[in-house]
Amino acid sequence: MEAFIENHVLNQILRQAKHVLDAEQRVNDMKVKQEFAYYSLNKAEKAFESLKNPQLELLKPLVSIKNEADFNHFKDSLEPYCIPFQPITEAQLKKLFKKAKKLHPPHLTPDDFLHLTYLSWYDKGSMKKFIVRELEGSVKGLSGSFVPSPQNGICHFCHHMGAVGLFTVDVKTDTKNHNYKALSNYICQDEANCNAHITDTEKLDFLFDYVRGK
Repeated sequence: MEAFIENHVLNQILRQAKHVLDAEQRVNDMKVKQEFAYYSLNKAEKAFESLKNPQLELLKPLVSIKNEADFNHFKDSLEPYCIPFQPITEAQLKKLFKKAKKLHPPHLTPDDFLHLTYLSWYDKGSMKKFIVRELEGSVKGLSGSFVPSPQNGICHFCHHMGAVGLFTVDVKTDTKNHNYKALSNYICQDEANCNAHITDTEKLDFLFDYVRGK
């Protein structure tokens, strides 16, 4: 069976699995626990447009999670079927960000690429954050200013509470007159933490479409 689980979808599935584990530990009524487990499985299945029988079978153990060991076993069983982020070289990154004088992308291992919805890093020297996303079969990049916030907030991408910063991109609206329009959102300071919590790509993809003028 080929890999079929994107990172943000994996996060959705594991969130439902965690709900089942929490219910197992907090709810006494067996019928309620069972119904909730199948409800959670249904939500996990709906994270996909369609599933074949072997893929459905892979998700079924979600309803049988009773303890932390079961949860970890279920999580490990999904790993071989996760779609990794497309490997990208420093030379490719330089082509994506031609205007950047110096790039300091993170050094990632092959395992790191398994759990990325987007690749990102913050350059303190330029106070810019760079974001790379695979869209429509190719890798796209955008960059913008990033100002870390002294207070925790909700990330625009993953909707998780934590350390955030104001990310601003300037989009040219009139080439002739050099007019720009800024779009700002608070996003996670820690890219790894964001990738571990993101469960949908709507806001992230909208940002790329906005920058590309779609």
